[in-house]
Amino acid sequence: MRVRLLNRVVTKVYDDCLRSHGLRTAQMNILVAVSLMKSASPSEIERRLCLEKSTVSRNVNRMRRRGWLELMPGKDGRSHQLQVTRQGATLLRKATSAWQQAQEKAVSLLGKDGVESLSRIEAGLGAHRL
Repeated sequence: MRVRLLNRVVTKVYDDCLRSHGLRTAQMNILVAVSLMKSASPSEIERRLCLEKSTVSRNVNRMRRRGWLELMPGKDGRSHQLQVTRQGATLLRKATSAWQQAQEKAVSLLGKDGVESLSRIEAGLGAHRL
């Protein structure tokens, strides 16, 4: 219960900071991941970000409608790859300062010890990720 509460509180900090850009935390994470990977399948995003298929699908569909991501045919003709559009790259650059602001608020909320503890916990989860 405490972990879920912490997740909701911290997510709200990020969502509040990103709201003026029309973004939510999960969408920003997907946008950053696809941008860093240059091209990624939805299933790669699910694995890398430990997100449910439905969460990725819902957010990718919204992001495609808004012109931030595009779906390109995969090499085998059956799969698809996501890529960040020019509009998505512009949004990512503009939203970076809001993300930094959210980072600072989260650090302030959690404190240095809290951030270090979460970093240690996250590092230990490597073997338990999907």
